[in-house]
Amino acid sequence: MENKEPVTQTEEKIEAPVTQTDEKNEKVEVKTFTQEEVNAMVKKATDKVNKKYESVDLEAYKKWQESQKTEAQKQDELNQEYVNTTNENKQLKQENLVLRANVNKEYVDYVQFTVSKMEGEFDDNLQEFLEKNPKYLQKEETMEEPKTTGIPVSKTSENAENGVRDILRNKHPELFKEGE
Repeated sequence: MENKEPVTQTEEKIEAPVTQTDEKNEKVEVKTFTQEEVNAMVKKATDKVNKKYESVDLEAYKKWQESQKTEAQKQDELNQEYVNTTNENKQLKQENLVLRANVNKEYVDYVQFTVSKMEGEFDDNLQEFLEKNPKYLQKEETMEEPKTTGIPVSKTSENAENGVRDILRNKHPELFKEGE
């Protein structure tokens, strides 16, 4: 009997159909599937499961399942919900403190995460962190002088139409007579 090494698939053979040798030395073709064939198989399996459970009332099942829980399981669920709500509340309070500290909006998440990992009170740690890292604070914007467009605007009239007329008169005096 000959000692044959098993055929292994290499990266070069990925595109071609894979052939394997069994003990009788016969070549066996491995079938490949198109996406449409795979989709059809999945749809068929889904339809089969849906047909099997179409008579099941999901609401009634959920009520039955809930009634089977022990008091300890119900209490554990309530405790977990309480912990989740408490953690969310804590995170929102920290985010509020970071925003009130005038941290640049781009860095709010980073600063909150970093400070929350520090030992001690969040408020004190935030203040200390921002003193050491002022680059995360928003820059104070200075009031600039309004830019002029070169068109003088007189504020003699309260009527918007007169204001537009004044602008046009200053820009194109040839369009207006002296009496207007």
